[in-house]
Amino acid sequence: MRQTETTKIPFTTAYVSQCMCPTCPVERNSKCAKDRLKNMGTTVCKDKTPLKREEIPGLYCSTGTASCRDLDPKQACICDTCPVYSSFHLANKMPGGYFCQEGSSN
Repeated sequence: MRQTETTKIPFTTAYVSQCMCPTCPVERNSKCAKDRLKNMGTTVCKDKTPLKREEIPGLYCSTGTASCRDLDPKQACICDTCPVYSSFHLANKMPGGYFCQEGSSN
């Protein structure tokens, strides 16, 4: 049975660093995600508060649907391999994966 209470995952550098989205097959051929990943080290290291979701290729369980429009949701989702997914018990939440397409966890 799926739980219905809301789970808010903080959009922080700590969780971004644990995120598996950049290795996900859904993002594999995305030029947009690859470009953001190249710049992500600089983005995360800047003294910025808060992080800008449009600069980070992932943590969609926190931010919701991807702003990159060239992701391939026909590919296998690997959300269940992610430490953030596990830490927040997202298997018991909706949606159960494909946060990049389905939206943030709740």
